[in-house]
Amino acid sequence: MNTIERSPSPAAVRRLCAFAMVAILAALGASPAIADVQDPQSSLEQWLLRRLNEPTARELAHEHQGNVYVYDGLTDREVDQAMNRHFERIQYMMFVGTRKTAPEQAAPGRTAPAASDDATESPGCGP
Repeated sequence: MNTIERSPSPAAVRRLCAFAMVAILAALGASPAIADVQDPQSSLEQWLLRRLNEPTARELAHEHQGNVYVYDGLTDREVDQAMNRHFERIQYMMFVGTRKTAPEQAAPGRTAPAASDDATESPGCGP
């Protein structure tokens, strides 16, 4: 009795490999990612500070075309630092909703307001 071994065709092998890769990628994408979950507000604040202090070449080009960027919710110290360090870019910056921080040293007999009081110098852009 003759037996004929049948090997899969190269096209079938390619289809099987492609299916296996798709299955692996789907399984990896479906598994929960193990990463630090940051508060969206802190991520936004980090992005604002990065854009303010270390703008990319593209962001600088947008500014030089006359675009103004609105920075919302920074502290008064961050605004003062930006005004001093980036004086040449002031015309492209607008600060709203600036949070007042406690002074470094309160006057004797007086207590400084806590920085978490959320006192702002101007209302923000939102409702």
